[in-house]
Amino acid sequence: MDVGAVASSAGRGRPSPASAGIGIPAVDLVVLIDSGDAMKDLAETLSKVVGTAIDAARLKHPASLRVTYLGTETALPHTIFMISARGYLTLACRVDASLLASRPLGPWNGKPEGRSAGVPGSAGHALIDIISHFDWRPGATRNVLFVGDGPLDGVRSRTPAGEGEDRGAASRAIEAARRMGARVHMSPRLDRSRGDAQLQDRPRKGIDAEYARVAAGTGGRFFAVQDSLGARLTMLEAAIGASTTPPRITAAEPMPRQPQRRDAPNVALGAALTSAPGARGPR
Repeated sequence: MDVGAVASSAGRGRPSPASAGIGIPAVDLVVLIDSGDAMKDLAETLSKVVGTAIDAARLKHPASLRVTYLGTETALPHTIFMISARGYLTLACRVDASLLASRPLGPWNGKPEGRSAGVPGSAGHALIDIISHFDWRPGATRNVLFVGDGPLDGVRSRTPAGEGEDRGAASRAIEAARRMGARVHMSPRLDRSRGDAQLQDRPRKGIDAEYARVAAGTGGRFFAVQDSLGARLTMLEAAIGASTTPPRITAAEPMPRQPQRRDAPNVALGAALTSAPGARGPR
């Protein structure tokens, strides 16, 4: 039973079919985290509990499980999130970079938003890229758990225009997941003191609502939990358990098609770290 392995062989040909036994489902799960500086401590928390969560899920939900841990824009050093989504797709999966919606992270430009400024929709674009281009194993259920503390599109959800962009990004993520037969679990960060101080209660509620809509629209779970070790352990275990069956969509909604924006600077991505075979993170 392959439970909790992180495959690093992707990109050396198509992944082999999932080798689940009779009655044992094959599950691919990508844990994608917003890689902003404010999320570093949460990434460390997840790194501490992931091994225990997998062990607990093994007892309740036997599966041939492959878990991959990625950051939206960059790696998060000293955590299980050792490579960015873009880095994994271009280096491990050998996806042509021109096919990706996300852009390389640009240099510091002196703006209050920091290095993310000028890279619109980095979280939403990374999510769509993973859904559309990840090396899913044939026969395995396709699942993403996204953990973030801001909007899916851009840094401007404090404005009406920004709120519209966020809704559009959520709709595009739902469309991509349905097209690929993937499920997306969503978890916003509830500890506001560690996130973007400029995102006040009203915009935060709108951001959380879009997270919930993506989860509902793809058959996933919406996890509104605190940052304690126990709460995040329970979240990971529940996400694995909810990923063992194909997604079921109970209601459809119109999803407007919007062109993906390509106006971000095309700056080369720094060296990416690759995850080791069988890595399960700190216990």
